[in-house]
This record gives sequence, C-alpha cells and structure tokens, in this order.
Amino acid sequence: MVMKKILLILISLYLSPISWAQNREEIDRSLGLHVGQEFPDILELSALNVLGNKIALDRSSDKIIILDFFDTYCSNCIAAMPKLQRLQKQYSDKIQVVLVTWQDRKTVEKFFSTNKFLKENQVNLVTIYADTVLRKYFPHKGVPHTAWLYKGRVQAVTFSDFVKAENIDLLLANGAIKLPIKSDFSDGLNTSLLSVDENVIGSVSLSGYRNAIESNGVVIQYDSILNRQKSSFYNIDVLGAYTSAFSKIKKPEFLLKDERIVWNVWDSSLYKYPKGTETFDEWLLENGICYERYDQVVRPDSAQAQVILNDLNTFLGLHVYWAKREIPCLVLQRTNSAPDDLKVTKSGLGGTSVLAFMIDYQDRFPPVYDEVNGKQKLDIKDYSTIEQINLQLNGYGLELKAGRRLMDVLVFEQRK
Repeated sequence: MVMKKILLILISLYLSPISWAQNREEIDRSLGLHVGQEFPDILELSALNVLGNKIALDRSSDKIIILDFFDTYCSNCIAAMPKLQRLQKQYSDKIQVVLVTWQDRKTVEKFFSTNKFLKENQVNLVTIYADTVLRKYFPHKGVPHTAWLYKGRVQAVTFSDFVKAENIDLLLANGAIKLPIKSDFSDGLNTSLLSVDENVIGSVSLSGYRNAIESNGVVIQYDSILNRQKSSFYNIDVLGAYTSAFSKIKKPEFLLKDERIVWNVWDSSLYKYPKGTETFDEWLLENGICYERYDQVVRPDSAQAQVILNDLNTFLGLHVYWAKREIPCLVLQRTNSAPDDLKVTKSGLGGTSVLAFMIDYQDRFPPVYDEVNGKQKLDIKDYSTIEQINLQLNGYGLELKAGRRLMDVLVFEQRK
C-alpha cells in the first residue's frame, strides 16, 4: 500500500503542467501589479553578470525590461534561457532581459558554473538573486513567470513562451501589447464562466481558453453561495480534461505514454499538444478548454466525474473510453538462468512497479509491462539504454525483453 501511494504521487508530479515554486511563506499579493499599472523605480537590487553586481529598474528607461522568474530546479525555465540569451543579443540596445530568483547567491553561482547546457549555450544573462522585492510586485506560484515593463508601465504578465522577437517588435512599434495573462491565483468558486441565477436548477458550459484564469484539472466542490455542486476545469487540453475526470473514478497506476493512446479521430493535434510545432502555451491558447457545471443534485466525485465525461463526449462529438489492446512493450520478467547469489539491497526502488514507472518516465522506451510484481528493493542508477538497465537487473534475476501484451489504452473515437 505504501509503495502504491508513492507511485501515485510520482505520477501526479509527472503529470503536473507547471513547475511550482518552493513552499515558502504565504505569498503576499497586496502589492501585486497588473497590466497597465505604473511600476515604481527600484534601485540597487543584487545581481550577477552585471557591472558592480547591482541593477536598477528605472521607469524612465527606454528599453523593454523582461523579468523572467525562475528556480534552478525548473527544467522549463532552464530550457528557455538560451532563447532569452539570443533575444538579448539580437535586441541588445532595445531590451534588457533579467532573470529573477529567490535563491541565494551561492546557489545561483554554482548553478551557472556547473550547468553544462547553459555553458554550451553561453548563457550569461543578468540575474537578480535573493529577491524579496520583485516577487511582491509580481506574485506567482509557478515558474517560469514573466513580466514585461516598458514606458513606465507593466505591459504584460504572461508565459515565457510569448517572449519572442515578433512580440518584442510589436511592443516597440506600438508602445503597448496584448498577451495572454498568466494568473496563478484564480479562486475556483469565484471564477465563473456562467452567470447563474438562483432560480436555475442546473447549467453547463464548455468554452475555449479564457484569459487570466489559472489552469487546473477537474475540481468538484459545493458552492455554498449558490447552493449548488460546482464541477469545473479551466484552460487545459482535451486529453488533460478526460484524464483528469477519469482519475476521479479510478486513480492511474501508470504513465499514459503516447503508445497507450489510440486516436480514431480526424485530427489528434486538436486534443493533445503536438511536440515540435508551436510552443505549448501558444497551442493551448488556441486549443485549451474550460468547463463549468452547476447541479442541485450532489453526487460522489466518481459519479459526478462520469457526468463530466458524458458532457465532454456530447459537446466534443467524441467517445472516449479505456480498453485492453495488445501493443508493443517491454516485458519485465525473471531470467531463465538467475545467478546463484541474487543481489539484495536495502535501498533503492521499492519494487518492480516503481521500476516500471521510472523506465516509462525516461520517455524514450516503449511502455513497460510488469510480469514480476516483485517487492524487492532495486538499485538502478543508469537508465540510458535498455542494455544498461538489463546489466543492472541481471543481478536481481530480472530482465527486460521486447514483446507484445494486453495493456490498458485510452481510446478516442470521433462520433459520426
């Protein structure tokens, strides 16, 4: 039971769309600035990669100031830094990109000196460390988080995906720009797509992406103001909406890899982000959906989730369901000739189910089918290739072999 809970936690972390900031003190939003508001002159903030190790944010500056809030453990933040460096070089006399983190100088210096990816891409952007000022003006829960300042005003509080040349050009040309607002503080009960009259028995709405609403999965709660049960999700992809609803019925015990999704639809790129095209946030702006339902009848979460699934199928013209299909996979099994002295470790992965998850997590191999269901500890450190994994598994009398097995798949069918 303990290992199952750990596995579910790992799955939820993997599926989370946002890299959440560390759990510090309660976030102070009283000084938070919004688009269009003036920002104050902020003098002498401690920074790296700048003369004198100090930087001032001056409202009279004729440059666009782009504040990119990050954490050193945020992979999305790190992946975006070479792009920011290129833009800084391209618009050196017109913009100032400033990285901002709450972390201390020692941590940040070590981060830049040891990160091979950043060194290869020659990232040396001005970086404000130990920040306690800017996060009050631009409060957020998830990173990356980006604020644009120009002509003494806040021009945008948005996603890092929208920091690109064409948007910089638009702001320079027009003196203002309209970008999607990133909001991390939507209140589920107070955020409403519908105007619900107390005399209305029930209502349901499905819409496209809504600006300035925090993205989240399915939430089912009781609205004491309207005396209704409210079911909702905001600004997520269609695949995410279905999987979030299904998880209310039965918690997933595996990663939903691409091989486990069967698309019998005209265009799957409408429902799941097609990697390698536009950035995710740009794609979500066009393809994200929001949903709200108010009911007088209060149902258990699992029953209400089925109602949500029925609504999605009806509105989207889909039939989505779990099925068993034989698919190519890696079969985790015991070896025919186990070593005489089987390896025993007191630390490591707690069982073969966790191992299967970790291999799937690498996102470079077919799904793993666990035929062992063992509870022994497994000390596996190198996941680079199947050969390397098998070398380590051999001591435990285990191996991975290519095969085909009946596995759970999620089927999307277009209704005719």
